Amino acid sequence: MSNDYSSIISDFISVDANELLSKVIKRLEEKRELLVFDEKEVFIGYLTQKHLVRQSQINADIKVSTLIKKVPTVSKNSSLDAIARAILSEKTQSVPVEDNGKIVGIFRDIDVIRLSAELFKNKKVVEMMTRNPIAITPDSEVAKLITISRTHNISRVPVVDETNNLIGIVSPHDVSSLILGKFPKKSVSDILAISVDNIMTKNVVVCKKTEPVLEAISKLFKTDHKALVVVNNQNQPIGIMTTTDLLESVSKPPQTEGYYVRVIGDVEEEDMDQVIEMGVELVKKFASIIGTSGQLFIHAKAVPKKRLKGSMLYQIRLRISTDKGKTYVAKSDGYGVFGAYAVAIDRLEREIISERELELQQRQTGSERYLLDELEEL
Repeated sequence: MSNDYSSIISDFISVDANELLSKVIKRLEEKRELLVFDEKEVFIGYLTQKHLVRQSQINADIKVSTLIKKVPTVSKNSSLDAIARAILSEKTQSVPVEDNGKIVGIFRDIDVIRLSAELFKNKKVVEMMTRNPIAITPDSEVAKLITISRTHNISRVPVVDETNNLIGIVSPHDVSSLILGKFPKKSVSDILAISVDNIMTKNVVVCKKTEPVLEAISKLFKTDHKALVVVNNQNQPIGIMTTTDLLESVSKPPQTEGYYVRVIGDVEEEDMDQVIEMGVELVKKFASIIGTSGQLFIHAKAVPKKRLKGSMLYQIRLRISTDKGKTYVAKSDGYGVFGAYAVAIDRLEREIISERELELQQRQTGSERYLLDELEEL
C-alpha cells in the first residue's frame, strides 16, 4: 500500500530563472528557500540564503539561474524516512514534492517530524539532545560566531551572560539575513565586526531534559524555530536539540537491525566505503557499552578554500543515537577527510569511555552508601 502525505504539503514561492537577483532578493526574507523554474516551467533548483551568501561575490544584476542549488525531488507517496533522508542529504529545510511531472509543493522538516510522532512517543529530550553546547557571549563579534560554527560544525549557538544564564540564541542564518538585508550597502568586513547581541534572537524557546520529546516538537512547530535550548533550573544551557537531530531518527529505514550508518555531505565516492567501514568498526567496538542497535550519522563538510599541502579542510560531526536512549556527539576539523574523521572518532571514543567511567563511579558510590546505611541499622 502506497503512502500519501498530501496533508503536509506546503506552499512555496517560485522564481523565474531569468530574473535578476536584485528583483527577488527581498523574497528571501519571506522564505529561506525559493524554488527556481526555467522558461518551460521546469523546476531546476533552490535559491537559498545560505547558498547565496557563500558566493564569493554577490552581483545584483546576475541571473538567478547562476546561483541555484540543485536538489532532488520526492513523490508525495515517498516514505517518511526517504523524505527525511532527502532533506538531510541536501542540508535544506524542505524538499520539493513532485506529482505527475509537476512540483506541487514542499515537505518541510518540522511537518515530516510531526507526522513521525510514533517514533518519539516514549522518549525524553535528554535522549535526543546534544549535551554541553558551545555558547557565546553577547559582546562577541559576528566573526567569532562564524568561526565557532565552522570549527564545531554547528548551526545554532546559545548566547549567555557572565553567569552563564541563557539570554539568546544566534545562528549563521542570522548573519545571512543581515548580509542580504543590508546588501549592497554594508561591506562584509563591517558585518563581521557587529556584536552578536544585534542579531541574536532574545525570545529563546527552551525545554527541560526530562520533557517529553513530543512536547518539545510541539514547541518547535508553534514557534517555527529550528532548535530548542535545554536548560537547567538556573536557566543555564545544558543541551540543544535541533530539527536535524530529530530528522536523523526519522530517516532510519523501518526494521533496520543493528546500527544504521549514514554519511551526509562532502565525501568522495571512492572514499565512501572506507568511511562507512570505520563507522561500523566504531559501533562494534563499543557495542557492549552503547548497545547493539541505533544510528550513526557522519556529517562531512569540505571547505575548498582552505588547503594545506594540497589537502582540503574537512569538518566532521559524528552523532550516535542508541536504542538505549543514549546520544553521543563529537566534532573535529582537519586536512583530508580521513585525518579529520579519525580525530572525531577518537573524541567520540573518549566521550563514551568517560561516560562509562562516570556510571561505574556512581554505581560504586551508590553501593558504598547502601553499605553505610546497612551498618547504621546494625
